[in-house]
Amino acid sequence: MTAPIVLVHGIRLPATMWRPHVRRLTPDFHVRTPDLPGHGTRAARPFTLDGAVAAVHEAVLEAREATGRRPLLLGLSLGGYVSLAHTARHPDDVAALVLHGCTARTDGPLPALYAALGRAFDRLGPERAAALNARVLRRALPAESADAVLAGGLTMPAFGQAVAELRRTDFLPLARELTTPTLYLNGRADLPFRADERRFHAATRHSRLFHTPGGHLLALQHPARFATLIRRAHHTLLPGDTRETFGTRTS
Repeated sequence: MTAPIVLVHGIRLPATMWRPHVRRLTPDFHVRTPDLPGHGTRAARPFTLDGAVAAVHEAVLEAREATGRRPLLLGLSLGGYVSLAHTARHPDDVAALVLHGCTARTDGPLPALYAALGRAFDRLGPERAAALNARVLRRALPAESADAVLAGGLTMPAFGQAVAELRRTDFLPLARELTTPTLYLNGRADLPFRADERRFHAATRHSRLFHTPGGHLLALQHPARFATLIRRAHHTLLPGDTRETFGTRTS
């Protein structure tokens, strides 16, 4: 039966961001892409970490029910922090975990910068902030990724809500609770979000740390390559698969 995967999007982005990846992963994989609160189809709901974990858990259970197998769960940036929290709370529901671009502590200078950016977006107003972000994404991303993101809409109020919520949680102790095979997958150029990667890696019992060319927007800037990375992560982390895998290198 088709192997299940759950993909969790980044901050202010909708689940439709994964459309280029879903096209490349099916029919080999059964893919679920939930919207977090405050985003996409759940834009009317305020973002909370508990609500986000519940949304991911719903998608995980749906993937299990559809395939009879526990899924690989992959989270990007905000989605990575949520996926980490989810798996710490529900260790038996996920077969493997991939965390991309989310190995910076949430109580340091980077979250403070993001909080200031969220306040700037709030002062602009949701429509102007979304229009500004859309122009930036159109310039930074290939057309298929930009189209996928904008199809679900940018929800700028979620930016400040999510940053504030993340800053209330220390995710490093949650990493110590993980018992699920975990891959920390970081873009080599994504230095701000790699700041504490070795601490997260050391704290997680069954983990690998792997660097790949690219930055924080790797998944959107290179969807074909990122879909290949998802396949390799699946083959690496799930037992009994002898196809191409990640090694153990960290640079």
